[in-house]
Amino acid sequence: MQMKKIKLYIASSLDGYIAREDGSLDWLYELPNPDQEDYGYGDFLATVDTVVMGRKTYEEILGFGVEWPYSDFRTLIITSQEEYQVRTASTEAMSQLDQQGIDKLRAGSQKNIWLVGGGQIITEFLNLGAVDEMTISMVPRILGKGIQLFPGGPRETIFDLVSAVSFASGMVNLIYSRK
Repeated sequence: MQMKKIKLYIASSLDGYIAREDGSLDWLYELPNPDQEDYGYGDFLATVDTVVMGRKTYEEILGFGVEWPYSDFRTLIITSQEEYQVRTASTEAMSQLDQQGIDKLRAGSQKNIWLVGGGQIITEFLNLGAVDEMTISMVPRILGKGIQLFPGGPRETIFDLVSAVSFASGMVNLIYSRK
């Protein structure tokens, strides 16, 4: 049986931010997209059955005022709040992230696992050696400040470039695999 991969799929500004300081993603939606390109998102989504994100990212998505977009996926919310109550179907909270939790996450998935974010959770997964692949969608914008893609000093990790795909909007998907 092939081990399920944990894949980071995230957009970043050219200067390495995934959101504004207040968590806002407005800058992502301002990118002109006249052809309604999904930048490979649909194909990627078909490869996963589990979604992992931090509490702040979860609450930001809930704040969009739309129907929960991950109702067809098992969703895991990483939070330091031990009594945190999730508000969506097929969602559970996990208060401690360690190697045993990563192993359980992989064992409970039939497909790959999407590491959504945010930055602190990404760094925790990197420090556990648990990020197998990264798709970083580089948005042609410099934010100047915000929430970093890799905050808090992640451990040195080497990745190989698998592919680079550019789009008419100026966005570039960089796909990396861990050595």
